Amino acid sequence: MITQAPRGVEDWYGERMHKRTWVEKQARELARTYNMTEIITPIFEHTELFQRGVGETTDVVQKEMYTFEDKGGRSITLKPEGTAGAMRAYLERNMYANPAPTKLYYVTQAFRYEKPQSGRLRQHHQFGVEFVGSKSPLAEVEVISLAATLIKKLGLKDVKLHINSIGCPNCKKDYNDALLAYLRKHEDALCPTCRERMQKNPMRVIDCKVPECKEIVKDAPRTIDYLDEECKNHFEELKALLTELGIPFEVDTGIVRGLDYYTKTVFEFVNSEGFTLCGGGRYDGLIHEIDEKQDIPSVGFGMGIERILYF
Repeated sequence: MITQAPRGVEDWYGERMHKRTWVEKQARELARTYNMTEIITPIFEHTELFQRGVGETTDVVQKEMYTFEDKGGRSITLKPEGTAGAMRAYLERNMYANPAPTKLYYVTQAFRYEKPQSGRLRQHHQFGVEFVGSKSPLAEVEVISLAATLIKKLGLKDVKLHINSIGCPNCKKDYNDALLAYLRKHEDALCPTCRERMQKNPMRVIDCKVPECKEIVKDAPRTIDYLDEECKNHFEELKALLTELGIPFEVDTGIVRGLDYYTKTVFEFVNSEGFTLCGGGRYDGLIHEIDEKQDIPSVGFGMGIERILYF
């Protein structure tokens, strides 16, 4: 035998292939009932798209991307997630000229260089949803409802919705100042990466997986205490709508999500052992980050197919 498959990838065949196909079929059928249309974007994009959109201080950009130089000397990256590429396509194909909102879904491959473990692979598959063109909390409720319905449809038990608000750029400034003041008191105990991040983007320290850093940030200031009036009202309306629809949730101030494009609402579906099945939220500034001439609000989520199969 000449070689083996690289670490962190899988071959799909037999019963497992049948299960994966069934999960993807359920996701596609449900998305269509929510009047969403499918989009397929390239498996690779210009690296700058992820640096600007996902964020240069995130683990994804700093540690996990598969980046290479093509024969034309251009920096190219295998996509680590689906949202940035979908938003690039939305802009490049002038979808904003259509009646709003635009509702897209995809099943795509994604690539991240991380330690392979249960439900996490270096080449994996995501079901994702993008709801573009609405500032209303109703948009979050719609995508959360879709995710909750799919989880139930797949027969997954012991899963609960956790929500938080990380505010907008206006209230993030005060929060970052408070967080940086707290982190400076513990700077010597932080890992080298967090000591660097705290100067550029303090919130990324909250997302660190190093045990010593996780212990430090347990008592750090929380975004929910620094929300301005607009963000506070948005979050209260979201909670009221979820309650009215009978979707149980828990406010979890530890959720900040690992990508810089999030604003206001962030959410995860998590089991009692802390296994995250699905994550998403609002990213009102992402399109503006990709094209400064546009400023269009968006919300969505990503759900790992392998994580569903390992659940």
